[in-house]
Amino acid sequence: MVSQTLWGPERSAAQQAKPFLRWAGGKQRWLTANSSLLPRFNGQYFEPFLGGGSVFFHLVRSEVRPFQAWLGDQNLQLVRAYNEVRNSVDNVIEDVRVMQAAYTQARDKRRFYEDVREGFNDGLPKSNTAKFIFLNSTCWNGLWRTNSSGGFNVPFGAPKTDNVMPSETELRNVSAALQHARVRASSWESLVSSAGNGDFVFLDPPYYSDSLQKTSPKYGAEAFGYSAHKRLAEMLLTLQRRGAMFILTNSGEPEMVALYRELGLNVREVMVPRAINSKADERQPAGEVIVTNAHPGNSPGTSPGVLLDLEMLRNDKRDSQD
Repeated sequence: MVSQTLWGPERSAAQQAKPFLRWAGGKQRWLTANSSLLPRFNGQYFEPFLGGGSVFFHLVRSEVRPFQAWLGDQNLQLVRAYNEVRNSVDNVIEDVRVMQAAYTQARDKRRFYEDVREGFNDGLPKSNTAKFIFLNSTCWNGLWRTNSSGGFNVPFGAPKTDNVMPSETELRNVSAALQHARVRASSWESLVSSAGNGDFVFLDPPYYSDSLQKTSPKYGAEAFGYSAHKRLAEMLLTLQRRGAMFILTNSGEPEMVALYRELGLNVREVMVPRAINSKADERQPAGEVIVTNAHPGNSPGTSPGVLLDLEMLRNDKRDSQD
């Protein structure tokens, strides 16, 4: 457990932290409907498919005690961005300020974006955090997709405002929240290997539906196929034997539902809205599953994640008609 005294003046800033990156498949909407499913835990927190980190930041804001977090992702540029914000926030703030000013002054925003993307790719495998944040903030729908050479190739998203970068306050809040977190470029197997009694693990892998389409829009990596999901499901049993609590989310194909149920896991099926489509009227709800051994304090018989998601669908429809 992290000592309460270690927070100091950082505590108030950490409790205001929110994701500083957009990420396809992020969990902010999911939390609106399902935050009541998150358990209270007295150990450490593990999140091996980090992305935008919505659940981590939510826990930092809502937990009454500080906790040690182990965060991981296989996207090296993403991990670098988190660690630089954590360790060198003043430098990141200055670089972000310069990038924002240059974008604001640029007459041809698309050309500016494409020039930054080219420069970012030319610098790989090293990456510039301010450029990474800028590309993430201005690309289409927060996708992180790469070509066969590893270069980022998502097109310009044409933001409606010139103010696209996180503010100094937002970055300082994130930096404070990360002070008791370790962010690693790691496989999920490695990251959760030490999770045990009293710990909580949140897993949001590339969805099985992505592998069926031969894509991975969440993480820009190789499609996460059935065999990978089976290994991950079997790891849930290991976590359960160790006394760790977990929540896993995935798309709701029959193969996935059958896999989890055959292993004796608790599966909740929900319908959720989809935001990754250029046409609002084609963002149809899709089936997802929530697999968990956690026991939150919600009332028996309720089904969080269904009614609220349907309300969001109605809001989406109204928005598309405005």
